[in-house]
Amino acid sequence: MEEGKTSLRFGVMVDDMTLQRWQAETIKKLTDSGMQLLLIIKNEESAPKKGLFRKIKEYPFRRMFFQVWNHRLFKPECKAMVDLSAYCELEKIEVLNCQPQHQGISTIISNNDIETIRNQELDFILRFGFNILSGEILTVAKYGIWSFHHDDEMVYRGAPPGFWEFMHDDPVNGIILQKLTEFLDKGVILKKVFYPTILHSYKAHLNQLYFESESLPLEVCNEIIRTGGVFEYESKSTAPVYRAPKNGKMLKYWLLCPIRRLSFHLHDLFRQEDWDVAYAEVPLREFIKDPKSYESDFVWFRRSHLNTYYADPFVISTAKDTYIFFESYNYKKGKGSICVALKSEKFKKHHEALCEPFHLSYPFVFQDNGTVYCLPEANESNRLTLYRFNEKELILEKDSVLMENIRAIDPTLYFKDGKWNLFLGLQKYSNIKLFRYLSNDLRGSYETYYNNPIKTDCQNARMAGAFFTDGDTLIRPGQESIRYYGTAVRLNEVQVLSDDYYSESQIIRIEPFNECHFKHGLHTLNGNETMTVIDGKRFFFTFSGLFHQLKLKVKR
Repeated sequence: MEEGKTSLRFGVMVDDMTLQRWQAETIKKLTDSGMQLLLIIKNEESAPKKGLFRKIKEYPFRRMFFQVWNHRLFKPECKAMVDLSAYCELEKIEVLNCQPQHQGISTIISNNDIETIRNQELDFILRFGFNILSGEILTVAKYGIWSFHHDDEMVYRGAPPGFWEFMHDDPVNGIILQKLTEFLDKGVILKKVFYPTILHSYKAHLNQLYFESESLPLEVCNEIIRTGGVFEYESKSTAPVYRAPKNGKMLKYWLLCPIRRLSFHLHDLFRQEDWDVAYAEVPLREFIKDPKSYESDFVWFRRSHLNTYYADPFVISTAKDTYIFFESYNYKKGKGSICVALKSEKFKKHHEALCEPFHLSYPFVFQDNGTVYCLPEANESNRLTLYRFNEKELILEKDSVLMENIRAIDPTLYFKDGKWNLFLGLQKYSNIKLFRYLSNDLRGSYETYYNNPIKTDCQNARMAGAFFTDGDTLIRPGQESIRYYGTAVRLNEVQVLSDDYYSESQIIRIEPFNECHFKHGLHTLNGNETMTVIDGKRFFFTFSGLFHQLKLKVKR
């Protein structure tokens, strides 16, 4: 931790005291968490007056449809204009009225204003105005000027945010918080996250991008305060710079919107998910080296009814037997239970080990001091409950409640250096964000990691199985959920796992098997020294699935 620091000092660059809602809420998140807003740098530059002839001459008629739509018709909640005074105490904050100069497309701040800003000894400046900045202003604050770009700068530079992902049917949209340099949209990356593109509604997608980006500056601040610095890297982007769409592209956009929306709802209603579980007697560390070569070795479970599917397999061996735990989901009941199959029975019998009034899934199993425990997902119960496995009765018995008032998704434990690390998703961000909690004891209490979430990425944040090692490498399986839920499993090498920091990098992407019925998804991978277990998905139609989806849509 940076000695003596419990908060950071920052300034904000604005064109006006009214901001877009997401911008004002970004500032409020910082100040509510103890960061000190000391300076507002306000752009006092007045726009030059233009005559009618010049206005007509310079009007972008080739982009007229976008201009009218964006300024008059398109009204996402994130861009609603709000008074900054409603979000912070302006009377306590110094305001610097600044009249910048221009050199080409660059905005230059005068030396006098630079000196005024420097005297505030700011840690960073958040930019919500002034266009393209250049010169000494970029280094006047200790950690520079921070600016958002609501695209992956390696693919899309320029504007509008998230629009070209929507138009190009790109399933993933990056967001970066960057420290500005002299290079356009390729500064120093402070934070980068990935969200799924909402392809049936650009309005919903833009709201997601803007509202979800509000917490990024605070996350960087927390890292600086705790570790005394921030992990950053310079972007090497050579991506093209996009501009507002021309009229032809806007006509295509207006045609795409109703088609995408109709397709989305029809897919939801008439293509239900159908999962099954498979196992192969091959060590997990061998399987991940060449998954496709073992495809024919996997044996798929047989299910008794089309209204039921199996998913989320975990395998564990004891002195008595080897067990595969899995979710058994019933579309008519609208919930799942936990079942177990035994190697001594050739995994042909499926015993119900746990049934509750609420939905159960993801039966994470592990051993501690000779006892087999299960920590299933039970987010509808609003608590995290630990169970013991009774090998004689083949049932799971309640042990203790680890956490209350939490809608936990896919909870997974990992023990290291005398501490239990609990990784999970939260129901609201189930496929996008990964959270971490720590405890000195298995049964808690579990304290939140200082800078949650530890990862925001629809490509591999959600847990897809237990941590495992391959030699000296610790690996975390993550779910890929782009285009739809559970498309593949991505393996991530854990590089740092300490009280102060967590980092990982992707090493392998494991796709569903092509030569089987369940080739449209894979979202769980587990194993041990003798066996590997997976699940697979296909799409099919049942009336019970249709009624289930209709009930969900009405509920929403």
